[in-house]
Amino acid sequence: SKRSSHVHAIRKVFHKQLMELWRAHPVLNKRPEFTKTHFEVEGFTFLPIATNANGLICKLDLLMLRGGDPGKALSDIDNRLKTLFDALKMPKGAQELGEGTSDGKQVPDATEKPFYVLLEDDSLITHVAVISDGLLESVPDIPPDEAVRFILDVTIRPYGVTMDSLDFV
Repeated sequence: SKRSSHVHAIRKVFHKQLMELWRAHPVLNKRPEFTKTHFEVEGFTFLPIATNANGLICKLDLLMLRGGDPGKALSDIDNRLKTLFDALKMPKGAQELGEGTSDGKQVPDATEKPFYVLLEDDSLITHVAVISDGLLESVPDIPPDEAVRFILDVTIRPYGVTMDSLDFV
């Protein structure tokens, strides 16, 4: 579906932010052997922070800004959150990379090797809190009923503390 191309476009925005985080964050920079688990998917090399193997889990506190008065928002919350969760994780295959859409299956460009994502899988999200409020500024080239801005506060922590995951406590 066209949705997979949209999700990957959002994933690409997060990739740029996460690439900078990997470079600048003292824990990620200091412990590459623990966090740098690569996953090869359809020509991409994905590098998630939280994986099943490293035992890290994710807490999300979200501010969701969208058009419309409180209680009369122009867009539904559940589909927006599903799109966000899908964009935070690595895709599982070609269909999640746009295969079968008019855009075609996405391939990595030179700045996407590796491709940084937050999560191996969205099942690693163990807590979500959402505040929804009005979007007071239009989003360029997006109809008001489709425009959403998210501000994310992400906490990564170990499910069980080990010597390898102590830096994430």
